[in-house]
Amino acid sequence: MVMSIFKNSNDFQRYNDIIKKIKEKILSHNGLIRVITHHDTDGLTSGAIMVKMLYRLNKEFHLSIVEYLSKEIIDKLGDESKNNNNSNNNNSDTNSNNILYIFCDMGSGQINDILNNKLDAIILDHHPPVINDLEFNNILQLNPHIFGINGAKEITASGVCYLVAREFGFYDLSILAITGAIGDMQHKPFLGVNKFIINEGRKYRYIIGILKDIIYNCYDLPVWESMLYSTQPYIRELNDKEKIINFLKKFDIDPNKTILDEKDREKLEIALRSCADKNDIIVDRYIIKHKINDAYYLSELLNACGREGIGSVGIGVALEDDECIKIAKETYIRYKEEIIKELKDTKINSLNNIEYFFGKKGTTGLVASILVKDKPVLGIYEEGEYYKISSRGNANLVNRGLNLTVAMKIAEKYGGDGGGHNVASGARILQTNLDDFLKNVDEIVGTQLGDNIKK
Repeated sequence: MVMSIFKNSNDFQRYNDIIKKIKEKILSHNGLIRVITHHDTDGLTSGAIMVKMLYRLNKEFHLSIVEYLSKEIIDKLGDESKNNNNSNNNNSDTNSNNILYIFCDMGSGQINDILNNKLDAIILDHHPPVINDLEFNNILQLNPHIFGINGAKEITASGVCYLVAREFGFYDLSILAITGAIGDMQHKPFLGVNKFIINEGRKYRYIIGILKDIIYNCYDLPVWESMLYSTQPYIRELNDKEKIINFLKKFDIDPNKTILDEKDREKLEIALRSCADKNDIIVDRYIIKHKINDAYYLSELLNACGREGIGSVGIGVALEDDECIKIAKETYIRYKEEIIKELKDTKINSLNNIEYFFGKKGTTGLVASILVKDKPVLGIYEEGEYYKISSRGNANLVNRGLNLTVAMKIAEKYGGDGGGHNVASGARILQTNLDDFLKNVDEIVGTQLGDNIKK
């Protein structure tokens, strides 16, 4: 039962009240519903859950995918809402006049801008909220942090969206919630609400099975390609086709096999022990009722689509469109080739407590997460007069006190904004302020970790 995910009956009652209000708000709305979601895997699965749900409810909807929910975007939505209301001010059915906005994987950190624009809105987010209320003005907010649930470990935005969809009995959408959680790296292991969603997906047979397997069997690719394009784990010693093929042949493994049998899997696991952690090589595979039947591979395809600027194709993949799946598989290869090249070319700069590099839009977050070891890593790329920054840590650094949400929030002092999770966060600053920003972040991280990490 869903009650089991809450720490006490009061939290469950509050949740039950807000989920019912969200359900009623959606059901009773007769006008356009605008879904605004993020471009990463969690955002795309969140958007796909909402699209499927609204389609089944016979609602008029429009989906927009954004990289960042800036004040400028919210102001444009505000203008859209006002213009829509003004053009329909003679209509007596006010519920048909206004636009209902559903923000997925964003909104809780930008709630003041949403309030200032007087939007009629539902926020389905898992990032730390600025306002810890479930309901205010015309806004309903469902966010795990309000109930004492960790949105960085126990549930992602797609999970929050699934909690709404399941109110209508759409349990099949659990597979998209799990895919979103894998994309947000909450699967090692699944905890809290994520575990509840898995169990519900298994109960209704949408998650067909969970099995221990080698990571390279997750992909619908020959094993040499699976190894070449893998970045979790990334094995620097095996970063080109010739090296990998020679390596596999040395251990009598056919490089062109798409699925390794038990014997080959064991041989490869033993062969890789000198250059990779067993916990990265042997994983839990989630076999789902979807044309892409491995949730990890589905998350990788969606991530590639989002990062390559074709999020709409990612939505199509989530909705099992054959042409979109074909495009996504091609995009995945191209995207991973870019990542591998960037990993080879990346030059790391070090301060006392952080490392940073200059990269390209769409890849900095992933490259930063791959490169994290004993210091958090910041990936930086140029966009107009701004620098966009993706910061990444790891579990060990977080356990020592790292909180990148706090570190990135100081971007407000440097002509921009920022926020996210303790282990992964982002920021935007004016280019002229980069040196001061990096110095400040370095000091904050040093304080959080309790000492300076020496080079």
